[in-house]
Amino acid sequence: MGAAQNNNKRDKNKANAARAVAAARGARNDRRNIAIGTVAVIVVAIAVIVGVVLSTRQSTPPAATGADAIKVTKADAEYTAKAGDDGTVTAGQDTAKTKIDVYEDFTCPYCGDLEKQSGAQMAKAMADGKLQVRYHLLNILDNNTNPPGYSLLAANAAIAAAKQGKFADFHASLYAQQPKEGGAGYTNEQLISLGKRLGITAAQFSTDVTAGVYGNLVKQQATTASAPPVNLQGTPTVLNGTTDLKALQDPQWLDKLLNT
Repeated sequence: MGAAQNNNKRDKNKANAARAVAAARGARNDRRNIAIGTVAVIVVAIAVIVGVVLSTRQSTPPAATGADAIKVTKADAEYTAKAGDDGTVTAGQDTAKTKIDVYEDFTCPYCGDLEKQSGAQMAKAMADGKLQVRYHLLNILDNNTNPPGYSLLAANAAIAAAKQGKFADFHASLYAQQPKEGGAGYTNEQLISLGKRLGITAAQFSTDVTAGVYGNLVKQQATTASAPPVNLQGTPTVLNGTTDLKALQDPQWLDKLLNT
């Protein structure tokens, strides 16, 4: 009886020990599974965060850098243009039957919309001698770039380009790659580089841009436009005489004007 009892006791101890080992292994496996699961969640979270960051970076166009940041864009049709003593750029022939005034700001996104909507048709009508446009280049959105002042720099450079016979392509290039409102505008160095790549060789162009020779004329244009008879409310504004053509609201405005 004593031996049997001892054997039974040893068997129970072995069974208890086996269960303890199994329980310990199970606990370790559970902890390992929890740890693996936690790591997996962290890895997925990191992947999501990285994906969001990369997506944000890819959806935001990089800032224009370098002297040649503004790509050359040719006007849809080559028309003549000359800068007046008051800073107005008159594009198209004096014999054109239809004449309009366009008030614009190179920072204004709606001016960019007008160029996309009607720029090609306007250029062709000017080249064909059917339309004359008096461009009033303004700086009313000077504070809407960072740093401020791009509207004035661009308007001054465009007048300087008109003096050198390159207004059409210069104008088209600035709107084809218009800086975002609230972002950085182009520098004088970049504006000069554009002019040179458009074929301007005269040193006077660089001097006029760097010195801001036409800056006061641009500012005066803005002051004059804000007073009667124009009473400018915003850009772009397209006038035929004193009639506001509401050009952005009516894509057919030029067809109607040319055919009346």
